[in-house]
Amino acid sequence: MKKVISSIVIFLIVLLTGVAISKSDSIKYNNTMNRLGMSDQALVLKTKSKKNLKTVVTQLSETKKLSSYQLIFFEKSNSDLGYIYSHKKFTKLPITSGRYFSEDDFISQIPFAIQGKNSQLQSYKPQGQAYIDLDDRYISVIGNVGFDGADILNSQTLVSLSPNQPKSKYHLNEVTTVLDGNALSNKDTLTKIKKIMKVKSTHKYVPQTDDFTNVETTNNGEMYLVGIVFLFVLILIVDFYILVPLKYDLSRSHLTGDLKNNYRNGLMVRYLIYTLIPFLAGYFAVNWKIAIISQNTFNMFILVSVLITILVGMSQIIFVKKTE
Repeated sequence: MKKVISSIVIFLIVLLTGVAISKSDSIKYNNTMNRLGMSDQALVLKTKSKKNLKTVVTQLSETKKLSSYQLIFFEKSNSDLGYIYSHKKFTKLPITSGRYFSEDDFISQIPFAIQGKNSQLQSYKPQGQAYIDLDDRYISVIGNVGFDGADILNSQTLVSLSPNQPKSKYHLNEVTTVLDGNALSNKDTLTKIKKIMKVKSTHKYVPQTDDFTNVETTNNGEMYLVGIVFLFVLILIVDFYILVPLKYDLSRSHLTGDLKNNYRNGLMVRYLIYTLIPFLAGYFAVNWKIAIISQNTFNMFILVSVLITILVGMSQIIFVKKTE
């Protein structure tokens, strides 16, 4: 009966591990959405340049051999409004209706916008198309974005920039500029971008304040990862708990030779049945009912746990030193 209960415990541990990984994934994805899809390496480019945003993107578009990048120019007084320009980089956000920006939008003569579902910038829909009144002109809203719990994303409005548009209302010293993409790891591209924008300094992008300088430690699912380590240790404890009575049976069997070897092999089979079957059942149950993004993490947990379980059993039953 104790071994059956232990098998149930292993099954529940696998389920809890799946839940922990799923929760960790959810927190990480939520944080990514609040970064508007930008990576942890995204940089705020600080400059006092008075270049018009249209001039900046024109000069960037005319510069050859640049790695892919994305620039968002956030209004300093309201970071919920940003102007976006992209070169061969498209970090798509979760669309609730319409579409996200395309490559053509960044060479178009007219700007387009996407809005979060809780954006404070009111849109108008006189007929089938929604518009926002911005900078003394009506801009088409081509899509709406949203993700439950991602408040920054849900309140955001992004407007496309293009070298073919008229001059912008804003200049570099009036916005907070954030750069992301492969350009961050390409020294030549990053140098060219900084030169065009006359960048004086940079710091990591942390979307907690309007100027993105409040570098705080955010919850990125680490507590769930600690829980996964604890569950792994718990599995080892259960393995040894199952082994204790089996080793006791072996020690009091008083068998010798082939009979003892056969009996030992039988105990090993019983041990594997009580441990591996709940692993398999838990694995299929998690994949059936629980949404996991980091599938490789879960697979690795199961693989390592199963291998350790087998090695523990073999070391304690099959390869245990024979005693008289």
